[in-house]
Amino acid sequence: MAYNKVVVEKLAVYFAEHGLPNSYQAFKKDGKKPYTDKMVRAKVGPYQALLSYIKKDWPQYWELAQPQELPSAVDDAANVMSKQDPLASLRASTTEK
Repeated sequence: MAYNKVVVEKLAVYFAEHGLPNSYQAFKKDGKKPYTDKMVRAKVGPYQALLSYIKKDWPQYWELAQPQELPSAVDDAANVMSKQDPLASLRASTTEK
């Protein structure tokens, strides 16, 4: 199926600026997108096809649209804090008799 590259590119730029929707339902409910979901289906095809065209033809926009990961140092500090036993400090402060 031939698809409208102008529509796909405009949506790729939109996703790069605003992030990739979590699902088709989130995409459908987004009132700020440049085209309606009906127009996208008519000009491009299914939502999954749209995503694959963006990934294949505009990889730079695809990378920008992906959720950004936190730096690993922040993740490591959060994991260490959450994995500590809350009673460990209490146990350390008591002595055996």
